[in-house]
Amino acid sequence: MLRRLAVTVAIGGAALVVAAGVLWGRSPAAVEWRRARTICIESDDWGLCGFLPDTSALAGLDRKVLAPGQFPEVYWHSTLEDSAMVAELAAVFAAHRGRDGLPAVLQPNYILASFSLEPDPLDSTDRWIVRDMPATPPGYDRPGLWHAVRDAQQAGVWHPELHGRWHYDPELRRRRASEEPAVRAAAALQILPFPESERAWELGAWRDLAVIADELDRNLVVFRQLFGYSPRSVIAPDYVWNDRHEQLWCERDLRVIQGQRQQRQSRWRGLSGRLLKVWHRAWTRWYRQDRVYLDRNCLFEPVQQHAPRAITEAAVRDVDAAWRRREAAIVEAHRINFAHLDPAVHELGRAELAHLLGEFATRGPLFVVDSELADLQRRGTSWVVRGDRIVVRNLTRARRLVVVPPEAAAAGQEREPSAGAEPLVLVLEPGETRTLPADGSMSN
Repeated sequence: MLRRLAVTVAIGGAALVVAAGVLWGRSPAAVEWRRARTICIESDDWGLCGFLPDTSALAGLDRKVLAPGQFPEVYWHSTLEDSAMVAELAAVFAAHRGRDGLPAVLQPNYILASFSLEPDPLDSTDRWIVRDMPATPPGYDRPGLWHAVRDAQQAGVWHPELHGRWHYDPELRRRRASEEPAVRAAAALQILPFPESERAWELGAWRDLAVIADELDRNLVVFRQLFGYSPRSVIAPDYVWNDRHEQLWCERDLRVIQGQRQQRQSRWRGLSGRLLKVWHRAWTRWYRQDRVYLDRNCLFEPVQQHAPRAITEAAVRDVDAAWRRREAAIVEAHRINFAHLDPAVHELGRAELAHLLGEFATRGPLFVVDSELADLQRRGTSWVVRGDRIVVRNLTRARRLVVVPPEAAAAGQEREPSAGAEPLVLVLEPGETRTLPADGSMSN
């Protein structure tokens, strides 16, 4: 009898934890998302020099030697994007507009450095070389890539945010290459996978926090040099991070965190681990009011499946379902769908994207990025620089003041705000979106 009572209490307690997570895990928002119909398309892995530099890299190499773990087959010809891939993808977004008249926008989350094994020109040994973007290892040279990125930014269809530095632990990659000649030979060919690379997490708990902090600081410098502004949103590679990493982000004003629902930690295993994850997610959203968590609730990965159109149609249903649940629709779409060594793969990805965006046309959505979602969730108003325009929104049911800081115009001009520059204060009507020139000519 007592044993049965204990089991009942345990099950009841677990159910209460889950229920609490469902209730508390959803942050209150200042916007009615079902009415606002916002869509944010987040895409990871841009800037990553891998898996392969070109189609010849795997010739004569046994993939089993690399033993990288379970990756979808399509990833074995994943590569760094080139200028044509970016330009063609940007054109798809530019061809579809929201109800505010602005084009659809992609939020590519960037990896900003590479770690490559190369011959030393002074002797017969090899050495490991670190490069910050836009520099790349041999084989990954992409002429015109960053001009295409800049053009897409100026068109207002490309809004980068931060992913990471390597997407793996560089020291573990170096160690695996030193232990096995075949792995070293693959690394010298600029092939990224290596034994256990699927668990060589960039933010693994074993890595020194001071090293990670230094890497983050360098990333922030590189990001601003590449894109003309500082990132506001971050997604951890492989969805692996912990509270210490969040603290590093917040100390650097990175307070918009993607993918908490997908977060992976080694202590979360089995039923108890899943319950712990639900509790942790709920607790952090209630307790940590200094940050905003944005969860992906729509899946769009058509090239990884055998029925791509079915995946696209399911993504449309995911968006509709998110709005019905009074959530902003946040779409997950990795780079692999749009950048690949097989042209047929990225052509398929773009075609399915065009179909996806076309399906939204009758729904009258607003296409937004993370920084807008975070501000809208907190205040119901937002501003963001998109190309040569500053987009200001009020998605509440009341007239609101919106303060646009001087750095908005400065970001449009890729410079620091002038001394004594004043913010712009606007009055927006309920539901209004307004655009302003990002040329420093703003005035009250």
